[in-house]
Amino acid sequence: MKKAPHLEFFCRLITNLVFVTFASASIAASTLLAPKTNTSLPNIHMKAVRCAEVGVWSFDIVNNAFAPAHIDYFFWLEDDDADAIRGDEGQVRLGSKSRQSVNLTFTCDVPFTELRHHFQWAPSGFLAK
Repeated sequence: MKKAPHLEFFCRLITNLVFVTFASASIAASTLLAPKTNTSLPNIHMKAVRCAEVGVWSFDIVNNAFAPAHIDYFFWLEDDDADAIRGDEGQVRLGSKSRQSVNLTFTCDVPFTELRHHFQWAPSGFLAK
């Protein structure tokens, strides 16, 4: 008994579609277009954390992109109930492929590892302070 040619073509088509779908999904899941950073923002990194000469925590925000970036940053301390008890915030305007140092209001007596942080893109209409 011979299969109908259109039925055989249809079966091969479905088999190929299933293969291509799973193959492309696994490739897409493993391909990173923008690396993860410690700020959760593509191409924006927090580096060189140090105690500044004035006794407060300092760090650099680095923009590795070819476009300018406007960043809001927030640092805060939490109590035992995970409620914020003290915070510091600021904004940074970075040119492409640039770095800027930031001083926090937290003294170096507070371990940097206890500070929580959040970075986000600044809203449009951002004006540097």
